[in-house]
Amino acid sequence: MIHVMRDGQQFGPYTIEDINTYLAQGALLPTDQAWYEGAANWMPITEVPGVVHGAAPVLAAPAVAAADPMAVANPQVAAAEAGVAAEAVGGARKKKFLIIGGSVAGVAAIAGVLLFVYPGFLKDDETAEGGGSNGGGASGGGQNFAAIVEPIFKRSTCYDCHEGDSAKGSFDLTDSASVQEAITAGDPDGSELIVRLTDPSDPMPPEGKGDMLPATDVQKVKDWIAAGAQF
Repeated sequence: MIHVMRDGQQFGPYTIEDINTYLAQGALLPTDQAWYEGAANWMPITEVPGVVHGAAPVLAAPAVAAADPMAVANPQVAAAEAGVAAEAVGGARKKKFLIIGGSVAGVAAIAGVLLFVYPGFLKDDETAEGGGSNGGGASGGGQNFAAIVEPIFKRSTCYDCHEGDSAKGSFDLTDSASVQEAITAGDPDGSELIVRLTDPSDPMPPEGKGDMLPATDVQKVKDWIAAGAQF
């Protein structure tokens, strides 16, 4: 019976027939060291009596993979190889999970930034503009005076007469308290501001100072009031 050593690790023992078969298959190498009972020292495996180096390779059956003789002869080697294979599979799965987890975290981070910087990015254009024909004011929710009403009045001539200390009728569009006196939050039709914007007999702006606001702009002001008239 012959013991084999490679890189300081011993395998076997093998019969002389096993040695020749494994050498022919390439599982054992001519540089492997060998020892058998009665030998004085370890020697190259090709110097063991009966070892035939260079014999024709023994072909394995096509459907069956050739077993590793080192692993077969030494259960510790087989266990180590199985552990390495399992670790490789586990590492590949872990890497896949890390990639998937990183992608999900990236998408969540981008969505969080968008929600923080622009909370209304999920709304449609009509909702964001506060428009709509519903006098209930649901579409104007969350929109303040500066975003909805001020641009409308500035496109008209309202600020010509109702701005600052010289504002006519003590109605100052630049003073939120003054504007609040002319509206009833939640009740656009009962607000003095809407009455003045829609009364052709006493229009605002007055005759000679510009045209009355179009119905679409008036509706936006009404929606803003119905939604709570936020400043």
